[in-house]
Amino acid sequence: AIEVRSRDEIGKLARSFTRMTEKLKKTQEELVHLNADLQQKIRTLKETQAQLIHSEKLASLGQMSAAVAHGLRNPLASIRAATQLSLHRLPRKSPLGEHLRAVIGEVDRLEKRISQLLDFTKPVPFYPLLERVDRLVESVLTVFTEKMAQQQIRLKTDFRPDLPRVWIDPSQIEQALLEVISNALEAMPKGGTLNLLVGMECADGKEFVAIEVADDGEGIPEEALPHVFEPFFTTKADGTGLGLAIAKRFVEQHKGTMTIESKPGEGTSVRITLPVYAS
Repeated sequence: AIEVRSRDEIGKLARSFTRMTEKLKKTQEELVHLNADLQQKIRTLKETQAQLIHSEKLASLGQMSAAVAHGLRNPLASIRAATQLSLHRLPRKSPLGEHLRAVIGEVDRLEKRISQLLDFTKPVPFYPLLERVDRLVESVLTVFTEKMAQQQIRLKTDFRPDLPRVWIDPSQIEQALLEVISNALEAMPKGGTLNLLVGMECADGKEFVAIEVADDGEGIPEEALPHVFEPFFTTKADGTGLGLAIAKRFVEQHKGTMTIESKPGEGTSVRITLPVYAS
């Protein structure tokens, strides 16, 4: 802005220049706001496009999975039944028994893969109930008591007292926790420590119940870490690559978050947050 000191032609010019400067400044501010709005709309469009592409992929995958499951399940059931019958008729000490039990185990593993594939591609019903997350975690841990004893894994828990109840679908959160804890135990085949924490955190003025599952196992390679939640991506020789993808899908259906941090040779930490809704 130019300071006006006279009322002559120069003064009029100075006042005109000042008004023009103010208009330009206002226009610049409006352009900044418009640009911010445009960038937000572009991000929203990209997210919507990504969701549509993901939905189309799931729809195509669902059709293919249904066809594959129908074509495989009946033969697998027949193989399992015939193998069980043969095992029942064998003498107890027959060396063939071990091979037949291995066949049954492989059939069960394939059936599990088919079930996971179908679970991932079909719509998941959502039945929320008011639950205490720490109690749900405790019930899930009982499933792994024997396995932790066999692998000589120490369990350390830290649950904050008086946690609020949250609206969750217990079966979905149980499934997510089963997958995460199972992966943690598999990362420590020669023993280690499993740390399980349940507490509270705040973000953007909202309260969340936070669950953290940490192991001191082999960790995840750095190049693989960005892809662990992608469907069909796995670092295991016999993995399906669907477990963590399904777990993340369940958590996000609750408007929560699921993140993972890992360092090779030091261990992995998975963090799940679930929003606390006022009753």
